Amino acid sequence: MNDFTSVNGSTHAAPPPSTAASPAAAPTAPMLAPESTSTPLSPSASAPPPAAGSKRKRDAMKFYAVRVGRKPGIYHTWADCLNQVRGFPKSIFKSFPTPTEAQRFLDGDDANNVCGVGGTATGKPPKFYAVRSGRHPGVYTTWGEVLDQITGWKAPKHRVFKTRTEAELYLQEGQNSGFSYPDSVVDGTMDSIEHTDQMGPAQKKAKTASKGKRTIKDEYMDGVDGFGEYDPGDAPLGPEVEDGFDNSLTIDPRTNDLRYRTGSERTKTKYMAARPVPEAPIRIYTDGSSLSNGRESAIGGVGVYFGPQDGRNVSESLAGLRQTNQRAELTAIIRALDIAPKDRKLVILSDSNYAIKCTNEWYQKWRVENKWVTAAGKPVENRDLIQKIIDNLEQRYRINKHRDEPYGEEDDKVDPDDPANPGPWERGVAGVKFVWVKGHAKDEGNTAADYLATAGAREARFLANEFGSLVEASGMDF
Repeated sequence: MNDFTSVNGSTHAAPPPSTAASPAAAPTAPMLAPESTSTPLSPSASAPPPAAGSKRKRDAMKFYAVRVGRKPGIYHTWADCLNQVRGFPKSIFKSFPTPTEAQRFLDGDDANNVCGVGGTATGKPPKFYAVRSGRHPGVYTTWGEVLDQITGWKAPKHRVFKTRTEAELYLQEGQNSGFSYPDSVVDGTMDSIEHTDQMGPAQKKAKTASKGKRTIKDEYMDGVDGFGEYDPGDAPLGPEVEDGFDNSLTIDPRTNDLRYRTGSERTKTKYMAARPVPEAPIRIYTDGSSLSNGRESAIGGVGVYFGPQDGRNVSESLAGLRQTNQRAELTAIIRALDIAPKDRKLVILSDSNYAIKCTNEWYQKWRVENKWVTAAGKPVENRDLIQKIIDNLEQRYRINKHRDEPYGEEDDKVDPDDPANPGPWERGVAGVKFVWVKGHAKDEGNTAADYLATAGAREARFLANEFGSLVEASGMDF
């Protein structure tokens, strides 16, 4: 009979194999369930009696192996497992029918069969970092945790492995290396795997593991002045340091003293401003809004979004007496064309099919064949705004045409990689491409343009209400 040790340190005997037919296979990872506050079940705990009238089922014991979580180990209940993985980034766990299989998974022997929260495959096997010499020697699963242990340490030693078993073996071999060091150091290894130059001018010596075992190079340092960590700013600079600046240090805003940056601070993603590509088209989101659209009390707003904190962004009220959503959408395109550089390619993104079709398809028939009259014999709605957009686009083409003449040809697409047929305004070095985007579909640019348009309409409504209150208070009749 196999025994296994759970995370609480107690040893349990595995249940004997059953001769009954095995139940249906359990899913790779159980679905999320509400947390349970009940105490963990032991392997010998009996299942509660079934409720009256219900069909009795054979309960198959499961062993939940948490490889990456708050506290890796083997758990008896899904609730206990869930407490370790819920909210933990990139957690890895799986349920097994026997403790032997669970232990193998925990040791990383089944690296190709891993599960994350909710049962989704991570696609990549985990890494296990063994820190022999550092602040807290042990096995870690993220590089940020390793940095917390070795940054500023006088004699760091660490290595990465594919399985937890290999990592623990590496630590154990260090403990059995035969050197005598203070309790704060696990073994005699005194050299970092990554940058030995950080350790100063001391000489290295090496000896390999005994023949017949997996070769692991153990390195130690002679002449190291004590153990523990360097005071911030006193550690020797490694070869990767530029201009004498150690980027592992920072100033603590609370004490104004130097301190080592944490692993999470050193590994987090940093967003840096990039210079615009000169030939890349400018992407502009436009949107229109009309509060109480279709009513006499309607008030419209216009939104144009170039980018976050861009001074060219527009949020304003819709001009004119007709405060419709369609006029707001067309006006937003006009404002974008007025503000954008005249010598650059543009991509205008709008959630209004009406505005895009008016300026890319319907205008040709209206202007040439129908003399701005619809098939029903009525004047085209919003002709003044549509005509203004067309005039603006034609002007852009004319003032840039000379830039194509030296080459004997002109561009016919704003985005050469786009397989779609080019629109009528994409020709030339300052062409304009119109793209429809679905509104309220979590497109960040469209959401921002919608916010600007709605804000413009709300501000106009507020001012109108304020003006009406002043007129009413004064008794004047307009």
